[in-house]
Amino acid sequence: MFNQELARPGSPLRGIDLGSGRFPELTGLGYRYLSRPMFFGEGEMRRFEADLLGVVDLLTSLPGRFFDGDAGRVCRALGVDPAKAELVGGFGKERPARFGRVDAYHDGESLKILEFNASSQTGGQEWVGPAAAALLEFEGFRSFAGRHGLHHLDTTALLAGALRAAGAAVSAPEPVVALIEGPGGMAAYGHAWRPLQRLLRAEGLDCHLGEIGDLRVRGGKVLLGEVTVDVVYRLFDLDQVVGHPQGRELAGQLRDAHQDGRVALWSPLETDLNANKRWMAYLSDPRLRSHLSTEERRLVDRVLPWTRALTPGDTAHGRELLELCRERREHLILKLDESFASQGITCGWLVDDRRWEQALRRAASVGAVVQERVVPRQEPVFDPATGRTEPWDSCLGLYWMPSGFAGGGARLVPSGRPFTLEAEHKRLAGIYLYPDAVTPGTVTPGTDDRTGGS
Repeated sequence: MFNQELARPGSPLRGIDLGSGRFPELTGLGYRYLSRPMFFGEGEMRRFEADLLGVVDLLTSLPGRFFDGDAGRVCRALGVDPAKAELVGGFGKERPARFGRVDAYHDGESLKILEFNASSQTGGQEWVGPAAAALLEFEGFRSFAGRHGLHHLDTTALLAGALRAAGAAVSAPEPVVALIEGPGGMAAYGHAWRPLQRLLRAEGLDCHLGEIGDLRVRGGKVLLGEVTVDVVYRLFDLDQVVGHPQGRELAGQLRDAHQDGRVALWSPLETDLNANKRWMAYLSDPRLRSHLSTEERRLVDRVLPWTRALTPGDTAHGRELLELCRERREHLILKLDESFASQGITCGWLVDDRRWEQALRRAASVGAVVQERVVPRQEPVFDPATGRTEPWDSCLGLYWMPSGFAGGGARLVPSGRPFTLEAEHKRLAGIYLYPDAVTPGTVTPGTDDRTGGS
């Protein structure tokens, strides 16, 4: 319906432009946007929500199931530096509050999880909510949304509510929140965190921004300058502080203050271990599935593609797995354990046998996961400027919080192109849900299917 309406000459939807100066909070980020959202049925997304929360809870239970909750054993199994294990210290008595983002494709039948971003360094929040909300500033879209019962989840508002709840646990119902980067982190990543600070302030939170070296722990309290902090929103990861003496000491003090209930650490250091890609292989590998119930195995099979770990020193099984990977190159993607933001990824279908062999050898020496390729369904996007509908591929970033599914957004590239493309070739889009009785992304029977699609 949306593409059909957009293709109609004179449609008010043609006036939508998120890249105009009307939305400086979006254009200032340096991204490029579709002038439309992605559409998903409410029922489908709620079913996926149940699976998502189930598999996240399963993921965070694995240290206890496989390693008796021993952080040292977990780190050794995951190939994590012992110094990081020492800094983590151990797993808390209670699991951390649910928070993170999955990257997912829709393969035409269902949503499949490609990887978990299960700690508070998860990005994207600076644009997912604003991009969806900005569409409602256009009368044409607001009218279309009203007619078809469309709505979006406000990720920022849900996050603000979760941070208030975390503050309440340390007797601060209106908490002071500090977004804290690692040493030198603001120079590298401040462009993403300053917008998040503004968004949280707009939700009424007393929100500050700094680096870990700006903090002091004094008299049982965590201070940013002279301001007492109730919730530390941890933007730094273990890599940023483990080799930095002051950062390491302060991270340990924050860990202890969190465990003692003097400050809420969003999220605890242990969540960096949950984000390790090798957990996906633990969920998928038949050698380990005996630890899962029948229903848990069914859950994993619904949402996670075939995934295996290439582990240094795993000689016999490793040789067998490497041979399988060589045979199935065009159907596999390789991700180094420590990779992030599309770095350290090799798509087997985009390289020849020689480059694939080089990538496999490197992966086997440093640790990686190899995963079955999920081919995303094509998303037909109508371009009013050309009058043509072009297919795009969409990678969804879907957030979870204590309240459940918490909205998200999509990164899109021309169909068949890798998501490692430079930013100028990508487009971003918010997500809207529609009642199951309507499908606003499709055309009605008998219309030109070149303008159809989600």
